[in-house]
Amino acid sequence: AGLCLNCWSLQELVSRDAGNYLILVEKILSKAKEVQEKCDYDLVTPLALLFYYAVLYAPHFPPGSDLLLKAASVYHSFLTWPVPYCDIFRELL
Repeated sequence: AGLCLNCWSLQELVSRDAGNYLILVEKILSKAKEVQEKCDYDLVTPLALLFYYAVLYAPHFPPGSDLLLKAASVYHSFLTWPVPYCDIFRELL
């Protein structure tokens, strides 16, 4: 329930300006790198879900944006994590 409330709150904040979705995706990617470095297993699933929905709800990605390529490189490295975490990112990718 807490994750749903957090996701809804973020969606409300970023929906006010389309550019905010790109900022949100960047922040989620930086947090994902941090989680990977610290091996913080508790944050893996929530970050994957937040990223997934932020990308789905983003109205557009500017031409030439490399955010999705960055995401693929960040999340690809999670495929070496143990099950079930690697499964989450296999599905995400």
